[in-house]
Amino acid sequence: MEAALYWSTIPNIVFNAVLCFTALTLNGATIYALRKTPSVPKPLKALLLSLAVSDLGVGILVHPLFITRLALESRLQADLNTSFPTFYRVYMFVTSQFAYASFCGVLSLSLDRFLAIHLHLRYQELVTYQRVVRAVISVWVLSGLIASIWLIQIQIYIDYVLFAIIGVSCFVVSGVLNSKIYAIVRRHAHQIHSIQGQPTVQENAPYVTNASTLRKSTFMTICIYVLFLVCYLPRFCAVGLHSFYPDLSALKAVKQYTSTLLLLNSSLNPLIYCWKLRGVRQTIMNMYAAKRTF
Repeated sequence: MEAALYWSTIPNIVFNAVLCFTALTLNGATIYALRKTPSVPKPLKALLLSLAVSDLGVGILVHPLFITRLALESRLQADLNTSFPTFYRVYMFVTSQFAYASFCGVLSLSLDRFLAIHLHLRYQELVTYQRVVRAVISVWVLSGLIASIWLIQIQIYIDYVLFAIIGVSCFVVSGVLNSKIYAIVRRHAHQIHSIQGQPTVQENAPYVTNASTLRKSTFMTICIYVLFLVCYLPRFCAVGLHSFYPDLSALKAVKQYTSTLLLLNSSLNPLIYCWKLRGVRQTIMNMYAAKRTF
């Protein structure tokens, strides 16, 4: 390994070790808080729990495997090590499993919030908790099946192609849905503002409260999508450039750090939940307050 790439790997390992801890603690607390917060609708809670479990899996498995990969590559010529290809396939299988689950999780959240503000009263009839749970289970099973390509002795470029197709599709579809969500929420905000100026404001108070709660959850979904885009898009660009310039050492270092940026997403998502969901934030604060009393 080149000296410049070696010395850029050391801080990357340290940073991932820190992120491993934050992903574990923050997502563990988030999962507990979501389960204990009754104010979050059950279909939305199931989708958020799925995404939080995916982020927790990144802390438990992906970060340690990525650190191991960096350490192996910094100590020896990985392509000459007979055990490295097997490790790399396992690493890519685990990483792809959680990446696909995250892709579909963000897309599911965007679709759920779009349906919630588009269907209004029909939303509760069509989007039930049981249907959402079945969809979540299907997503995880399908993600595992696609990721298992890495465990089969076939050309690995197939998984790269699938990763690109699924990733770009989720980016585009989620972007369109969130754009529509933002437009509808802005229109609802103007309607609420006009209602508050009318003498019948007390009669419309339930509508204003429900619309305000829905607006917060939809803005949370938009924030999750934007953060997802910021963390994942540089990785796609780096991999694309590396395919054209495979021998450029500086690009190899950039590729490593875009992987870290991608994994950073798992430590930042819980902060958005706490920021946008008051019930989750209050549950976490009460949990830590109770621990300090002991």
